[in-house]
Amino acid sequence: MQTLELKDPAAFGNEFLRLTLLQGFQSLTKRDLELLIFVLLERDGAIGRDESNAAVALKLRVTPAKVKALRRDGYARWRALVPEENDAALRRIVATVLTEANLRSGAKHVSERSRKEGFLAVRIEHPDDAQRFEQAILDVGALPVYERNREVVAVRFDTLLKIAEKWGYLQPDAEKITRELKKLAPTAEEVADLLKKDVTKLRWEDARNALNSLGAKAISSTAEGGLKGLLKIVFPFIPG
Repeated sequence: MQTLELKDPAAFGNEFLRLTLLQGFQSLTKRDLELLIFVLLERDGAIGRDESNAAVALKLRVTPAKVKALRRDGYARWRALVPEENDAALRRIVATVLTEANLRSGAKHVSERSRKEGFLAVRIEHPDDAQRFEQAILDVGALPVYERNREVVAVRFDTLLKIAEKWGYLQPDAEKITRELKKLAPTAEEVADLLKKDVTKLRWEDARNALNSLGAKAISSTAEGGLKGLLKIVFPFIPG
């Protein structure tokens, strides 16, 4: 059985006592206390935000559905206890969900047709992280798409490009992107077309279109290795 161990017991206890007394002794309901304890456990790191609901359920000896509800309701009630800037949050979420293992898992929950249309299946179990990611999609004028599982959102590669551009992760440097694409896919038709152009006349739109086209092809062909390299260009902070 997995054990649960606090990383900073003193800070956990002090914050719990402070908040329960601040509200008025015994004024918090049993549910309030459950949610408070859970959010403090995640804040402490005893429970990782990137851990699956199933993994956390084993630690707490409850069902995955119970963990999902604790995460959803806990952050709705005690969100102020876990302050995080939007930029830092989005970086953390993207770095967690755009891994090969997670994308492979998410792909089981979208249709082959969606993949052929360039939709990438992104699995996000934590409701608070899912809400932030969905808002990032909405902020660039796109819509989250769901199919078989509400924890899996289908997002087009072009939408990821727009998110990366909006948040400054992908810099509009046509020459640099062309060099990266040449190293990654030197035989691709899109790259060959870029290399025919005078370097001084390369347009960002041309490099962006090539990047998007290669991304859509990588998704439709389920070529994980190539997709990983392209995602790394779009989001340079992705591990590995």
